[in-house]
Amino acid sequence: MMQKSFFTTPEGAKMGYLLYRQGEKQPGAPLLIYLHGGDGRGDDPDLFYRIPCLAQFIEDGSAVIPEGAVVLSPQCAEGSNWAKEGAVLKALIDQLIETEELDPKRISLTGVSLGGMGTFTMGVAYPAFFSCLMPVCASVDPATCAVLTDVPVRIFHGTEDHGMGFSVKEAHEVIKAAGGSSELNMLEGHGHEIRWIYQDRSMGLTEWMLARKRA
Repeated sequence: MMQKSFFTTPEGAKMGYLLYRQGEKQPGAPLLIYLHGGDGRGDDPDLFYRIPCLAQFIEDGSAVIPEGAVVLSPQCAEGSNWAKEGAVLKALIDQLIETEELDPKRISLTGVSLGGMGTFTMGVAYPAFFSCLMPVCASVDPATCAVLTDVPVRIFHGTEDHGMGFSVKEAHEVIKAAGGSSELNMLEGHGHEIRWIYQDRSMGLTEWMLARKRA
């Protein structure tokens, strides 16, 4: 079941979130973090039940989560973004690793639009922390991605997503040139709205992310 909570740092910064565990608690379970897009910003994570996002897909049964796995859906404030709230998010993740007895080597990160940008931002800020990155319909400064050499990256983007641009193509090449592992998936004929990929069971994206383990 989904659990709504609020995290506060010693400095007073606050972040609401939903936490979901599939089945019974299993020490050493993997964590999947989903960063919402612009429509998820606010001060009450119950909003996630009303917009297309991974929490909603889990709730309606259209997204598959393996037994024992944990999914974190944090919420950034109205008018903010994941770059501004990255330190608070990292502190929340560190706390959950301890309190939920999670495997620190199996922390996967994904997000859409604003959250896809946040996936790149967090990956670049903590390049040795995550087990995999999956930015969806994102944009990024490609040059920053040269540090992503020790984490597998899977990028999903629509060929018609002109609003976000196609900086992810250059980022893909930068990662590969630096010796990293990057897979670029350009979805032919699709624009910005490609959140449905988490519901496509043939793609197996949530299972793939949760199976990654950092060396």
